[in-house]
Amino acid sequence: MDFYRETHWFAVHAKPHREEVAAMNIARLDLEVFLPKVKQERMVCGVPRGVVKPLFPGYLFARFCPATYLHLIRYARGVLRVVSCGDVPLPVDEIIIQEIRSRIGPDGYVRLEDRSLRPGDRVLVREGPLRGLTGIFERELDDRERVILLLEAIEYQARVVIQRHHLSLAEGLV
Repeated sequence: MDFYRETHWFAVHAKPHREEVAAMNIARLDLEVFLPKVKQERMVCGVPRGVVKPLFPGYLFARFCPATYLHLIRYARGVLRVVSCGDVPLPVDEIIIQEIRSRIGPDGYVRLEDRSLRPGDRVLVREGPLRGLTGIFERELDDRERVILLLEAIEYQARVVIQRHHLSLAEGLV
């Protein structure tokens, strides 16, 4: 297979925080560009806000024939390099691109599936007034945004209801 003369997807490494600039300049070459993004809720000054960022910070995908476009893409504004092994660009399997695209929701952002919490899982409270405390996950409430957990404090245990997005699995904690 002479992939150098065929059109494939390639990963493009962009300059820091310049994924949009790189994508726009590659698209100006009439090439297909794919910059998957996620929308996540972050606490900003104590207020939850939606933050949009690339799924793979610093990277995007472009579909092109290296023999024709590699040089132009390497020198496009916002691009650091095309992911390669030596001077040979490494194609990205079409199935990977399709899988990422299949996870894009109606809002245009990639849906990231959190690992479901199961009763008995140890969790860490990442945000809010209980931040830093650990507990045992009991169950999800009907709205699926709140959960009940058995909070472990110094001498006491308390059953609390907390927003699901304030929790993460307490991996490595015993």
